Amino acid sequence: MKIESNIVQSTDKPDQVAVMLIDVQQSLLSGIENRNDLLDAINILIRSTKILNLPLLVTEQVPQKLGPTDPTLRPILSHIQPVAKTSFSIFGCAEIREKLEKEKVAHLILSGLETPICIYLTAIDALKAGMEVTLLSDCVGARRTIDAAITLTKLQNAGCHVIPLESFLFGYLGSSEHSQFKDISNLVRNRK
Repeated sequence: MKIESNIVQSTDKPDQVAVMLIDVQQSLLSGIENRNDLLDAINILIRSTKILNLPLLVTEQVPQKLGPTDPTLRPILSHIQPVAKTSFSIFGCAEIREKLEKEKVAHLILSGLETPICIYLTAIDALKAGMEVTLLSDCVGARRTIDAAITLTKLQNAGCHVIPLESFLFGYLGSSEHSQFKDISNLVRNRK
């Protein structure tokens, strides 16, 4: 896998990269201070995965108790069936492990909730499994921002790449000559 500046490039084999959207459920979002900014970034991420034809896997933590994925995201996720999980790491879910193995995922792009719990434990397990891990700093959230900051620093020190969404997207494109540059550029142009 070709990685320059710790960013996945579009020249990588698409089946080696997967984007994970972890537990973005309304009940979990209610405690997130910057939830509107987070949802905006995740919305752009989801739309970008469609444009770039990147695999996107979605999980929900005990949806029968915590409810489904946030309703503002469901229309753009209508093509994906979320996987219910009870474990905090996605690697505790056999269905997700099987999908990652089937797709031969070598680089996991993480987004969702909560940074110090499910994101952290998933990233650690992915590193243990020998995967590259990129956390999109503006696409992850936590109830306590201090916990999130400590966790992101710890994960970066462990070998994860921590970058904002736009760094990932434009790094993936590589240049303005990429065939999807205009579509991605239009998505992020009016972002706050």
